[in-house]
Amino acid sequence: MAERQRQQRDGAVPDSVLVSPQGLAHFGGCSHKDDTDYSRWGVLDATDVWQRLGNGESFTIKDDGGRRLVVAGRCRDCVEHGPW
Repeated sequence: MAERQRQQRDGAVPDSVLVSPQGLAHFGGCSHKDDTDYSRWGVLDATDVWQRLGNGESFTIKDDGGRRLVVAGRCRDCVEHGPW
C-alpha cells in the first residue's frame, strides 16, 4: 500500500491545514509555499478537512488580519508527498 494511502487509512492526516492567500491548503512543513508573507495566511481546522477539500468542498475562513479567504484547493506537493 502506498505511504499516502496508509497515512489516510491510519488517520495520520491532520485536521488542520495552513491556507495561502490564494486559497490553497498546505500541510505544516510543506516547502512549496505560494506566498512568503504569513500574515496573510490562515489556518483551517475542520474534521477530515484534507479529504473534504479533495472531494471538492470549499471553506471560507479569515486570515490573521481578518481578511476573508476562500479555501478551495490543495497544494500539489502536499497531495503527492505530505504531511511532513
